[in-house]
Amino acid sequence: MGLISLPVLVAVVVAVVAFKLFQYFTAKSPSLNPFKEDACTQVKPKVTDQKQRDAVLKQGFSLDKVPDNLDAVVIGSGIGGLALAAIMAKAKKKVLVLEQHDQAGGCCHTFIDKGYEFDVGIHYIGDVTCRSITKTLLDQITKGQLLWQAMDDVFDEVIFSEKDKEPRRYPVMGGAGRWENSLKEKFPHEADNITRFFKLVEEVSEGWHKATVVKFLPLWLVSLLQSTGLINYITNFYKWNAKTCKDVVWDLVKTQELRDILCYNFGDFGTPPSKAGFPMQSLLHSHFAKDGGAYPVGGASEIAFNIIPVIEAAGGKVLVRAEVTEILISDGRAVGVQVKKGKDVVNVTAPRVISDAGAFNTMQRLLPKSIASTSRLWPFLKSQPHGLGCLSVFVGINCPTEKLNIIHRRNAWLFPGNDIDKLSLDFMKLSREEAMDVDFPLLFISFPSTKDPEWEKRFPGKTTMALVTFMPYEWVAEWEKCRVMKRGDEYEVIKNTFGHKAVEQACSVFPDIKEHIDYVNIGTPVSNNHYLAAPKGEIYGLDHTSDRFSIWNNAILRPKTDIPGLYLTGQDVCSCGFVGALYGGVLCASSVLQRNVMSDLTALHNQIIPGQKKKE
Repeated sequence: MGLISLPVLVAVVVAVVAFKLFQYFTAKSPSLNPFKEDACTQVKPKVTDQKQRDAVLKQGFSLDKVPDNLDAVVIGSGIGGLALAAIMAKAKKKVLVLEQHDQAGGCCHTFIDKGYEFDVGIHYIGDVTCRSITKTLLDQITKGQLLWQAMDDVFDEVIFSEKDKEPRRYPVMGGAGRWENSLKEKFPHEADNITRFFKLVEEVSEGWHKATVVKFLPLWLVSLLQSTGLINYITNFYKWNAKTCKDVVWDLVKTQELRDILCYNFGDFGTPPSKAGFPMQSLLHSHFAKDGGAYPVGGASEIAFNIIPVIEAAGGKVLVRAEVTEILISDGRAVGVQVKKGKDVVNVTAPRVISDAGAFNTMQRLLPKSIASTSRLWPFLKSQPHGLGCLSVFVGINCPTEKLNIIHRRNAWLFPGNDIDKLSLDFMKLSREEAMDVDFPLLFISFPSTKDPEWEKRFPGKTTMALVTFMPYEWVAEWEKCRVMKRGDEYEVIKNTFGHKAVEQACSVFPDIKEHIDYVNIGTPVSNNHYLAAPKGEIYGLDHTSDRFSIWNNAILRPKTDIPGLYLTGQDVCSCGFVGALYGGVLCASSVLQRNVMSDLTALHNQIIPGQKKKE
């Protein structure tokens, strides 16, 4: 008998993959379609009264507020947890979301101090001002109440600012071909290479959707796809993931400044070009390619404020000041959580426990070690690095925006020189004391108040600036167990040294703000540890290296864990950032509800779009 030909083998495997997915999403699904009909309602006036907002966002935990007969309890109220809970609620499931902080929203929350409001993690989102499926998803889990303000056509600006030299500025804009053509004008000798780069970005980013099927296939089938290389006939994602961003871009482009520009926003996923697979950069560029960036009208807290009522409509709750200390296990199955209440602990039971606390926290802190160590995720997490820690600086400026020579409705990415990959890696190798004497290798600069059309109504005559950069956790780890605001003089000196250095670096390109600064709040990686429960101060969870997104590792980072009753949602399931965590919630909802939620959403999206076109 002759050998089976390759085309026949490919066809057989593809058929098996399709059959297994069909089985998974159609077999005995007891759940309702969460996207059966359009849930959007007429947009209501913004609620600006803080007491009314707090009544939604700051509902303190107590046992008497816990609903009876829960279908699930969710640990963490980031967008991955809230989206998952809202989708389940739309399928008539009763869900309790528990948040350890005093306000719901995770990185989507805001804080007000000294008359200024700051977002802590939402700086800009792509693909939400066009008729995209992401926009449809957000509309459905907020009843259409979450609005978005488009940023400038130039939504990002790359700035190289070297000492004693005039800053070199490069605009980044959305819209088909606009950024590509702009770069060709700046680097005409690289025109052909630029064309090849953008074609490659489009080609590689399209492979992501098919790459996620491994999260629902039996692992024996994933192993077969990996060992035979047949996965490459289904998606090109893993082939390109084997190459780092630096491998691809440095080989394709010969001018170092252009290489840096094409990789400028690696800070959005936190992994330098030499460690991240090329698909990460492709996905990020594609995310903003169509319409650029956008910002939530009314600020980032509007996200949680408009999702929570959807969860509550099905009998669920979102409660804060509810620190989960342990996932309860009975007969090897997750059956609830233990919640710290003052000096006591109380138990909340549910047939499903869904963690939006990240894979590290879930396996290494919340589960009993005797259970966690039996999971396939245990050795994986032992081998994986945490994402980079970050320094955040929130600056209040007592001057109206129109009187300042700053960027409006856009972000700046500031670099002190070329070869941003080397600059970043070299900086991370420095000791804390050495790092105090050099510029940050990357500084993200944003003026959130200019992005929100509601800002002037709420905070007239004031401007805000947000700065974000990398900072190794080890530089401040000795204070991780100290109480917040009580870490001592040495910590304050170190924190202020780095924070004010970031402010000075920003003032070097926006000098107008310097004399108007009257508020500075600095957060280090241990601040992220305290407020966001980030184990090493990381804001992006697992480091987004090429190894993390290999076929096997991507497959085992699936919503349904190998511990019965326990699921994962959020950015560690999918990818980082708001939209990555959002779709982590969609993937988790598919597992929990045992139906293809993405297919449900797509069907509704296709039904809604023709009506929207007619209205336009």
